[in-house]
Amino acid sequence: MRLTSAIALLALLALAGCPAPRAAPPATPSPRPDAPPAPPDAPPPPPGAPSAPAIAWTRVETAADLPGAPPAAGTWRIHLIDVGTGLAILVEGADFTLLYDAGTNDPDEKPARVLAYLGAALGPSGPAPGGGAAAAADPTCAATGAAAGARRRIDHVVLSHPHLDHASALDEVVHCYQVGTLWDAGRINHAVFYRDLLLTVAATTGTRYRTAAPPPADRTLTVKGVAVTIPPAVPWQSFSEGDEVALGAGARLTILHAEPKGHADPNGNSIVIAVDLGAARLLLTGDAESGPRADPSAPLGDVEQHLVERFAPQLDADILQVGHHGSKTSSRRAFLAAVTPSLALVSAGPRSYKGTRLPDPEVLAALEDVGATVLRTDLRDGACPLVERLGPGKGPGGCDSWLITVGAGAP
Repeated sequence: MRLTSAIALLALLALAGCPAPRAAPPATPSPRPDAPPAPPDAPPPPPGAPSAPAIAWTRVETAADLPGAPPAAGTWRIHLIDVGTGLAILVEGADFTLLYDAGTNDPDEKPARVLAYLGAALGPSGPAPGGGAAAAADPTCAATGAAAGARRRIDHVVLSHPHLDHASALDEVVHCYQVGTLWDAGRINHAVFYRDLLLTVAATTGTRYRTAAPPPADRTLTVKGVAVTIPPAVPWQSFSEGDEVALGAGARLTILHAEPKGHADPNGNSIVIAVDLGAARLLLTGDAESGPRADPSAPLGDVEQHLVERFAPQLDADILQVGHHGSKTSSRRAFLAAVTPSLALVSAGPRSYKGTRLPDPEVLAALEDVGATVLRTDLRDGACPLVERLGPGKGPGGCDSWLITVGAGAP
């Protein structure tokens, strides 16, 4: 796949301004009766392709579907967590954990959904050390199944950009888990959820705070009329595009897009990272866009153009988190040609974005045209049949989470 991507990219860039033929769009996502069936569990890799990374996937419906222990060395897990209209992805190795976003835009969805999933996948956690009797009754961390005194670590938490549907649960994650490093573009959104996240970071010990924007001299940010000072006890450093971070044995992340400037839409600030897991690569794009809504055959623009022009080799990935929930603002054909994913992750839900229910069928067709299998979190939003789904029984989330296994442990 990676051997042919450069040739495919050159061809697609030459034709990017011309409409490209595509398959007829698939049916609109459930809860409608014509919803597409869920992809089957991944078949074993075909014979004769020993260099291809082993990748398998299965749906997660209850806690019993999660292994309950870290993956073996040389094996990694990617959890596409169904949070309704939002995004949350957990990456696990034998020696690290990384959470990319954790938020929802659905009124009936609560942060307890994410905490319950993390509790089942990583183990119960919280509250902060030294809480005494009050900590034992902490109602927030109780969603993870935690008893007093238990506290587990998430090595890296990445907020792609400050929108509610990517961040609504992050303050509670930082409260209940020991977060090693919190990555944030540093683009301020004057909203309560972002203010609460910064207040939680300021009150936390043992967490490093890293932003694309340089820290101000007084270490103070004003959000929604409240001045939040990050104390010296919380190390605060900036980061840049091209930075690489070792995650664990055989795993690393590379920053491909980091933009601290105040775009009119924070989607333009999305932190894009490539996560190498052994021989496989996962590309996490947040809500990175190419421009206004258009057919995927439209020319590249904005963040996607920047990525193709500057980081084309690093874009070549096996697994793609599809940008902006499958909207036509993202996933131009020229961009997909640079990525050439075999697996595409679409996190979407019932709430519309400016009147449009995502994902867009044209984007799904473009993914199909590059040979990607699509895993979606919205297939059963309208009528979830599960009685023991992770998290609250109310809301559209928790019904279509997916567990992807990469490496030697994949069937």
